[in-house]
Amino acid sequence: MRRLFPIISLLLPTAAVHAQAQPDDLASMATQVARDLADAERALDQAFNLLGLLEAFSLVVTIVGGAGVVFGVTRFIAAQNQLRESRRRFENEILRTRRQLREETRQREETFAGLQGSLQAMLEKSTGDATRALSLLPLGERQYRSGDFRGARAIYGRALQLDPGNPVINYRMGYTCSQAGALDEAERYLRQALAGEPDFAPALANLGYVYRRRAEQLPEGVERARAFNEAESHLTQALSLLPNLVDDDGESWWGSLGGLYRRRGQMQEAVHAYREAARVTPSSSYAWVNLALLGMQQDGADAMRDTWRQAQQLAAAETRADVDNYWGYADLVTTSLALGDAEQAEEALASFFRTIPAEAGQVPQVLRDSLEQLAASLPEERRAAVQAVIGRIEAQASDG
Repeated sequence: MRRLFPIISLLLPTAAVHAQAQPDDLASMATQVARDLADAERALDQAFNLLGLLEAFSLVVTIVGGAGVVFGVTRFIAAQNQLRESRRRFENEILRTRRQLREETRQREETFAGLQGSLQAMLEKSTGDATRALSLLPLGERQYRSGDFRGARAIYGRALQLDPGNPVINYRMGYTCSQAGALDEAERYLRQALAGEPDFAPALANLGYVYRRRAEQLPEGVERARAFNEAESHLTQALSLLPNLVDDDGESWWGSLGGLYRRRGQMQEAVHAYREAARVTPSSSYAWVNLALLGMQQDGADAMRDTWRQAQQLAAAETRADVDNYWGYADLVTTSLALGDAEQAEEALASFFRTIPAEAGQVPQVLRDSLEQLAASLPEERRAAVQAVIGRIEAQASDG
């Protein structure tokens, strides 16, 4: 309709113009008017057609809008139902999870309670076993001091069954094995002692002694030198930790280090070590016997007589204090021969053979080594008596 009025307004001026024209031009004007009317009708038809389209579109929009509202409501209801279903499933899942957590918690509590009970029982058993193991130590020491190395090892073995990681028991077993000459076994137990306590000085010192004993059995060469070096390393480490450390026989570990230096020909170091041993155990004859032997090699037999007398007195006192002290009898044999006291040497030798443990095979060897050093430093006329004793020791070892 808005397009129709402009068209009519355009036709009116045109008709007015034709009314004012001349008669001759009426025919042409009539033709033009007819043409304009036809154009106007076509424009009007187009206007009505456009109006119909607009009305139809408005109807479609109305219908589509209504359908959209219906569809939106439907979707909203569906979404609301889906939300309710999801919430129901979520709540059910929470309930299921809570029940599962409660059940798992209950099972864990039961498992923990069982483990706690087992650990408590194990702890009580371990504590009881450790206590029983320690209670066996005095029995093992008693058997060792009586010369029953086999019995001592059996008792220590039982103690280790109860408390296998105990460093003290492993050391005691290792020490007994080393004195019995079972060097491989001794090393194994000593290393077990050191596994739990690397700075356990008694085990370090004893392991150094084991290496020294091995080195003494090897021929000259690289392996012997290496074993001596290992021995020195362990002994010096132990003595740096505890300078006054003594072994289970009451002797200073400085004495073992002195013996190592003497065998390597390091005489000044050996003298220093034996002097340290005499300082630590002043009532022991062991250090003084070795100092006298070293002094004889440098200054002769006569220069060491006072030292030999002091050593003899100490050895005699040791045997009086402990009638089964075979180390004291060994020193008494050596000092008596050095001083030319054959009768005293004979009595001491008999007591030595009587008290020496059956398994202590290294003890006669130590005495024989000392007597060989003594014989090498004595005048020719006094060597025969010492050599005779060495022969008896060898014969006794062969018979044993």
